[in-house]
Amino acid sequence: MLINFLLHQRQEALQEAAGSSIQVIFGPSHLHRSRAFFTSAATLFIGSYCGSIRGMQGSQITQDIKPVYLLASAEPLLTRDWLDDARDALRAAGFEDILNLQTDTGFDWQELLQEGDMMSLFSEHKCRIVTLPTGKPGQVGSKVIQSLCQDPNQGNVYIFSVPALDRQSRNASWCKAIQAAGKIVELKPVYENQLADWLLHRAHGKGLNLDLQSALFLAERTEGNLLAADQELEKLSMRFADPSEIDFETIAASVSESSRYSHFLLVDACLAGKTRRALKILDSLEAEGYATAQLRWALQNSLEQLDRLKQAQRGGSVGDRIWQELRIWRGKQGLYQAALTRLGAPRIERLLQSCATLDRLGKGQQDSEFYEQDWLQVKSLVADFSGDIGNRL
Repeated sequence: MLINFLLHQRQEALQEAAGSSIQVIFGPSHLHRSRAFFTSAATLFIGSYCGSIRGMQGSQITQDIKPVYLLASAEPLLTRDWLDDARDALRAAGFEDILNLQTDTGFDWQELLQEGDMMSLFSEHKCRIVTLPTGKPGQVGSKVIQSLCQDPNQGNVYIFSVPALDRQSRNASWCKAIQAAGKIVELKPVYENQLADWLLHRAHGKGLNLDLQSALFLAERTEGNLLAADQELEKLSMRFADPSEIDFETIAASVSESSRYSHFLLVDACLAGKTRRALKILDSLEAEGYATAQLRWALQNSLEQLDRLKQAQRGGSVGDRIWQELRIWRGKQGLYQAALTRLGAPRIERLLQSCATLDRLGKGQQDSEFYEQDWLQVKSLVADFSGDIGNRL
């Protein structure tokens, strides 16, 4: 279990720092611990880890506003936090015209270039946040970015957001142009052995005081998904307004109560090839009021991970490095291995195309042909993802 792994790494240091010789033992169905020991340990963790945590918090854009930024992060929550802080900082500096754009089908790069020279109706200064889902702007986009960097308008700020920077992108002309004219920001992921500390710090920012056992429990429950972890903390902060420490039993009961089924269980059932269970979970999530956009994101994320793993397989083998890059924890690797055996690369590509259709429906970029077409599309996607028929084609 994750809890065993984390505590095995840190137990000796914590015992020495806390002046204790207590052995921490996790049984198969319960956990024995000293509350005082864990409370002091949590305090030590926050103190020792705050330095690296702060490096991931805040855009620091107010220090010296650049005309162009390249933001690289595979973690949606860290990207969201950085951009939120950037917007706040830019508004404080007089940038009222801030627009979010995405380079999907139909995006006009030339319009972005021409619009940069036009007077804003809302503010003397404007910012354009451009998300590149593929991580690459293409030939036209590359030329536009270089033009924006070569002759920057002092009243404009451009932020280009990509999921990752590979070697090819780093050596590309557009990336070098951004580096010369502005700034490249890479947000490092929160690794498995850092997640409990990250949760303690995040909880503190929401007015929650967690003990270490609770942080470890939430780390294991959310399996490295920062968005899910943040959602759990948000629920707890709304439910328990008292800033005093919430005990482990209360948190465990609250998490269990609020998540009989979740989109994580849906993805697990799809990866395992359990169609009946996957559709049962989906029906429950629909009844609970889940949005199709949230389900599409979870399914698409796992399919993109499978696609990357397939590419690694074709390249030779799936090693520890690719699992770490994709942030797939040990407890989930068996499910992904089973899905890799069951699903061929063409099948994964078709499933990703179904996700794209669902995304267009959700954004209103494609008209629905009948009532609740989005839910029918999700059910079809889940059945295809989890099913056996034709999956090897």
